[in-house]
Amino acid sequence: MKIKIRALACMMSAALLSASLYGCSTEKADHKKANQEEITRHQDAGEAEHTPEDEDLLWMEELEETENSFCYSVDSEVAGLNPVTNASEADNQAYNMICEPLVRNVCGPGDTSRMIPAAAKSWNVSRDGKTYTFHLRKNAKWNDGVRLTAKDFEYTFRLMADPEADAVNAWLFDGIIKNFSAALHGNGRHTAKDIKVTAKNNRTLVIRLERPTPFFLELAANIYPVRQDKYEEWGEAYGSAVDKIICSGPFEAASWVQDKELVVTKNESYWDADTIKLDKIVQKVIPDPEDAVRLFINGRLDVVSASDPELTAQIKKAGISQVRIVPDGAPEFLMFNLNHELLSNIKIRQALSASSPRQELADALPGGGRPLYSIIPDTMMIGENSYAELVKDKNDFVNDLMENEKEPKALFEDGLKELGKPADTSAVTIRFASRGTDEVSEKLAGIYKETWEKTLGIHVEISRMEWDEMWEKVDTGDYDIAAAGWSPYYNEPGAILKLFNPVSGYFNASKTGWNNNASRKFKRLCDEALTTSNDKELASIYLKMERLLVQGAVIAPVYLEHNLTFLSHTVKNYLVSGNGFPDWTVVEKIDQ
Repeated sequence: MKIKIRALACMMSAALLSASLYGCSTEKADHKKANQEEITRHQDAGEAEHTPEDEDLLWMEELEETENSFCYSVDSEVAGLNPVTNASEADNQAYNMICEPLVRNVCGPGDTSRMIPAAAKSWNVSRDGKTYTFHLRKNAKWNDGVRLTAKDFEYTFRLMADPEADAVNAWLFDGIIKNFSAALHGNGRHTAKDIKVTAKNNRTLVIRLERPTPFFLELAANIYPVRQDKYEEWGEAYGSAVDKIICSGPFEAASWVQDKELVVTKNESYWDADTIKLDKIVQKVIPDPEDAVRLFINGRLDVVSASDPELTAQIKKAGISQVRIVPDGAPEFLMFNLNHELLSNIKIRQALSASSPRQELADALPGGGRPLYSIIPDTMMIGENSYAELVKDKNDFVNDLMENEKEPKALFEDGLKELGKPADTSAVTIRFASRGTDEVSEKLAGIYKETWEKTLGIHVEISRMEWDEMWEKVDTGDYDIAAAGWSPYYNEPGAILKLFNPVSGYFNASKTGWNNNASRKFKRLCDEALTTSNDKELASIYLKMERLLVQGAVIAPVYLEHNLTFLSHTVKNYLVSGNGFPDWTVVEKIDQ
């Protein structure tokens, strides 16, 4: 998940996960003495033993200060450093520093992203679009000096296809790589060794696909290699500590305290080590946005993403940064639990979707946003054409619903009658799980509550919780309506639609309760999409899938957010976009 997957993100924008990126600048070593003197002065003056300012100073002293170090923070900790079994937003950000995929999807100027060579210096695609041949660099190495080879990627792909390996992102290649689905779902005909990923020699990797997949390079960018000898030696301990992982990326893991920070240092064995400007990067865990903003304003942080209006106003007032406004590629949507007695009724779900105040919600976002009437953002492509163009804008299912149902309350009442209940909406109470406890999340939840209670006459109970707690409740089905989002791994409608495959999707039937004739039809369409190579035919299939999902109100698209990122003037070549990771090989610190 860029689970805003996003992030994976990017996100988990991955999105899904809406985890904010922050950064910290390092102070010169001669500040250490001054910092301690400042703390002593506070204490001598009779101030509290630990003021927020003192905590900032103490926090900085814990860092090994160097001129070319860069820190950023995440609001959730790295779960693990095993790229096969761990894939949270924080995890993926770590892998982007310490692992070397075949190719990288990096942020470009003007909210763009681009694919660049990484472990593979080049690649070829067959005329039929179904065979990719990657040519690995001769000087690609692990940080212990051992060569990084095509066999390492062959082994990693096979792990992904092994159902016993519990690979969290295996679904990305389900139906994409030839024989991958058969191996993953264990039908007995094929095992992981049968998938069509072959190391012809140490420097040549050949991957055969089930069908032409224009976004395959974006998928390949999410495969971070592991080495067989170490993976088998360390077993389940792989990625549990810095001495239980070997690194192939521009940086290597130096220290890691799970609930505190991950420190990576320049990998001198990296094939392009001479171009790396930074000596060290620190990924700091700072759950509270107020703490991150305070550190940024005090000159302790290099980059911060803030959504709270008061916090963004404080940053702007300080006048110490540049502002980047980036449209998010991760759609925000409502998830309905169809196992709930009332929400099992399509008319009740449609009434909730039709009455959702999308424009008001988008306007309430600090950086702004725009309402969504389709779960697929306009920027998503199928081949060389946008999905919206291919379906001739027939995918505005929410607009159609709003036009057809001018009285959502009456629709809700009809749903109650179909369930054999009195048509009294005032007797209905529905829980709404917010994805966060900050001011903006509270404000958005309040807008939903006020609108639904006024328009539909129901009672809404708001359950305020952090995103990880909310996702745990979604995983166990303990919710009525949840505020959700997802940062797609690649820029094609299937990256979002296939999430809701009731059998193999991330939001499968066990999480959504979607287990009826419509869901079974959706599953058949997912399978049909895997064998369709014609762009127009594929767009038609996706349109049918979206109709079942959105018009059927299994989910309700709500808005796309514009992200506000504040960047210190001391940082150069740190780019942001709605899709892609920073290119850490070019980021540098400059004097002001």
